[in-house]
Amino acid sequence: MFLSFLPLFLASQQVEEVTHPEVYQILQQKKAPNVYLIDVHCVAVYYFMGHPEGAYNIPLRFWDEQAQKLIPNEHFIDDLKNCFKSDDRLLFICRSGERSLKATRMALAAGFTHVTNIKEGFEGKKDEQGRRTVNSWKNRNLPYTYKIDPQLAYAKKQ
Repeated sequence: MFLSFLPLFLASQQVEEVTHPEVYQILQQKKAPNVYLIDVHCVAVYYFMGHPEGAYNIPLRFWDEQAQKLIPNEHFIDDLKNCFKSDDRLLFICRSGERSLKATRMALAAGFTHVTNIKEGFEGKKDEQGRRTVNSWKNRNLPYTYKIDPQLAYAKKQ
């Protein structure tokens, strides 16, 4: 019965949201421990579309080749708990800010106490031509990379 109310509960939770410049400022002060940037893109997007420098990849969804669609990462919260403590500051990012908002709410519901969504995501909102060029991490020229750091890349837990 509880599971039927979970989507309503998650949707009603207020979460902190910040802009790209605010996040970058927080990360520059990362000399303080326990602040982590989490990219919730699927693994392929993290690898091939790039990601903010220093971002951990913990996918909210996976590409299912057989089904030809994205499917939920049923272990998302377990993956977070295996990597981070409940009082770490977790900053979530995705392409546009929508999936990262969902991830932020899920983490909050799971007991993480200091979670933040990054508004408008890595690629931002669509412009008049339908391209994602408005208010993004990329078009603000914040540091991003295509390099894969094995310490940050998603590794399926056994």
